[in-house]
Amino acid sequence: MGSKTRKIFIVLIVLIMCFSMTGCFDKREVDDLVNPIAIGLDKGRNRSIRMTLQIAIPTKVAGGGEGGGGGGGKESVSYTTVEAPSIYSGLNMINTYVSKQLNMSQIKVLVFSEELAREGIEKYVNSLMRGREFRPNSYLLVARGSGNAAERYLRAVEPELESNPAKYYEMVLSAYSYTGFSSNTTLVNFYKNMVSESSQPLAVLADISKFENSDDINMDNSTYREKGRDFPLEGDFKAGDMPKVGTIKSEIMGLAVFNGAKMVGEFDGEETQLQLMLEGDFGYSYVTIPDPIAEDYVVLLSIRQNRKPKRTVEMIDEKPNIKVKIYLEADILSIQSGINYESIDKVKILEDSAEEFIEKDLAKMLEKTAKEFKSDTPGFGKEMKGKFLTWDEWINFNWIEKYPESKFEVDVDLKIRRPGLMLRTYPATGIEVGEE
Repeated sequence: MGSKTRKIFIVLIVLIMCFSMTGCFDKREVDDLVNPIAIGLDKGRNRSIRMTLQIAIPTKVAGGGEGGGGGGGKESVSYTTVEAPSIYSGLNMINTYVSKQLNMSQIKVLVFSEELAREGIEKYVNSLMRGREFRPNSYLLVARGSGNAAERYLRAVEPELESNPAKYYEMVLSAYSYTGFSSNTTLVNFYKNMVSESSQPLAVLADISKFENSDDINMDNSTYREKGRDFPLEGDFKAGDMPKVGTIKSEIMGLAVFNGAKMVGEFDGEETQLQLMLEGDFGYSYVTIPDPIAEDYVVLLSIRQNRKPKRTVEMIDEKPNIKVKIYLEADILSIQSGINYESIDKVKILEDSAEEFIEKDLAKMLEKTAKEFKSDTPGFGKEMKGKFLTWDEWINFNWIEKYPESKFEVDVDLKIRRPGLMLRTYPATGIEVGEE
């Protein structure tokens, strides 16, 4: 290597080192930051919003609560509420009185009040998507009720089993994979469906338990009556209406249905399961169906979806004709009547009954999306969009306006694979129910 080449090489090395030293000019020390884990937005006065932050207390989270022995709950979080003209101006105001700078990159949950959601949340969603620090995979919730519903919900959250409240949100909002009572309604998914010409957005329903003790429990707000049932099943509830009491007051169950950026209705727990089946995102859950032979008895199945549904859309007489076939597998968990549904001649009866039960509820749910909500929550427009050659043709077709005229044909293929740990069920002696 010549002397001239060596000099050039040394100069390049010095320049590279100089540039590398400028990488931390805007650094922020971790100890100088505080991490809100949830943000709630309610309607304020004079065209402002009321914003509530749930902030993790680092010393309590790291120590697992007071005394370092677990705990969590309200001991590990702090709350603050401000009223401001926008989200970012509210954050600016909060930064004037908290001792550490807000770091919004750890937000797990975005909660909108029902009042705000029914007016429309487009400007807030756009603002959150534009911000660099907000996580696109944060869950989006709608708090039921009037007034400051979002603030009430956040202040009622007490994660007793988790010392880290952020972990609580992650766990409870991912439980849809084994309950089917909520969905993966992240901020980015909501935004994509909000601006889509082929589907509509959803958000998880949240609320606070209405019952203080077990004697207060009632089924007045259950949805079983409007479905024509004689008694409620586990999915016939929405957040806030669940028949439960306990120290955990917060509830998550069902979905808020949107048309564009405005909330237009609600799904209960069972309708949420059906929505997941239509999308092909239903993991597994326990599902109760009426006993096909013994009246007033039920059969409990563990149902899972291991195959995506088959969906087709055709225009007939300028109206969408939608066909859906859903494939499910089930295991028998409980037969209250004691009828031997494990036998070859009776297992088909149970399969047919379960298929008919789910088909009937699916048809009602789809009719509700079209006629009542006028919102294509299952996203059937994606199948229709593939029939157009150009984007302009698809936009001019205006699928969202045509969806309310849809006709549906639903088919469920359910196969019972296993009877659990019992190969044959025997009825109790002296009890006569249905057929043996």
